[in-house]
Amino acid sequence: MLNLSGKKAQFFILTTVVIVGVFYTLSKYINPYAFIDTSKAASGSETFFFDNVKENGIKTVQISDKTDLESNLNQYKNFVEKMASDKGYSLNFDYEVLETTVDFYMVLTSERMRLEADFTEGRP
Repeated sequence: MLNLSGKKAQFFILTTVVIVGVFYTLSKYINPYAFIDTSKAASGSETFFFDNVKENGIKTVQISDKTDLESNLNQYKNFVEKMASDKGYSLNFDYEVLETTVDFYMVLTSERMRLEADFTEGRP
């Protein structure tokens, strides 16, 4: 009886090499503009984080009682500064509680950009 297992193995290896070669050749003809550019979404993460911190700082003032306002803002400040540090950003979140308003000053610094904002929210 003939032993065909050696020829089957050679055919399998040859077929695999041809298929890989075809895919490699096709990949050389695909233009780079056919790929999706995700760099814009990645660079917007600082602005998204910055805007989110700002909105939630305002919300913290709006939902806090007069007696808990300073405590809630201090907890929020510690939370967002730690979260920014975990993401590799440097966040300076300062606030000043006045009689009728709360004044905020924020600076977010990353490797790519520096964002800064001053804003005021009415106190409850």
